[in-house]
Amino acid sequence: MSKKKLLIILSILAILLIFSLIYWITSINPSSFPDKEELMEEINHIFPPANVKEIQDTIVLDEKHVFVPFISEENNYGVSHWVWEQRKWELARVNTGGEPHSWRIENEDLSTTHLVWNISPEIPIEKLKFYLIKDRSFHITDGIDYYDPGVQLEEIVELSDTSYGAMPLPDSWSSILASYTKLETARQPDIFSNFFIEQYMYLGWMAYDYSGKVLPTVNALNGSGFTGGDEHIEHIRLLDKLEIEAAD
Repeated sequence: MSKKKLLIILSILAILLIFSLIYWITSINPSSFPDKEELMEEINHIFPPANVKEIQDTIVLDEKHVFVPFISEENNYGVSHWVWEQRKWELARVNTGGEPHSWRIENEDLSTTHLVWNISPEIPIEKLKFYLIKDRSFHITDGIDYYDPGVQLEEIVELSDTSYGAMPLPDSWSSILASYTKLETARQPDIFSNFFIEQYMYLGWMAYDYSGKVLPTVNALNGSGFTGGDEHIEHIRLLDKLEIEAAD
């Protein structure tokens, strides 16, 4: 083979390699997020009952997860969750109600959990209270008494001019969840080889009106929706006042 032909072949291979690298890089790094018009079209195409008329905001949780609150033609305040996967932005979940819920954006990392919501201004809610709770327990095994203390942590969110919000799990909550998981896994490694912290601790919320009273079940926050993919988007339990231990 002549040097000229060899040079041509090497040049072609180099060009192919460059294009392959460009494709590989662009397939991993997310492209620019769709604009509001594109988001509306995609939501209404995938889940027509959403009937979106306005995208309120795009809240970036990390480079591959975006929370998008919206308002429908029926004046419902809804939510949508977007994820970068398979080299494009995918609609992972949409719901026409804005009830608070959690979104853990990395499966094995509890600290990546966010609390998100979108509440209509027509609902008289002044503030939300979020809780991390573990009920206390007592049992006897082989004649030995065991007492497991409870946990109740509170975080207050004042609703401002915006109807929506996204809040990362407080650091203290993440630390307790991680510590409890580590403790129980070490205590009984065989039983807890497939340990799920959700079986022992849970998230809850309560809504307060402008007079400081707890609102009962807020049906206006419920809605219908669509869920696709394997995202950890979970319901948060609406608590009753009697379930919360008041400080002395």
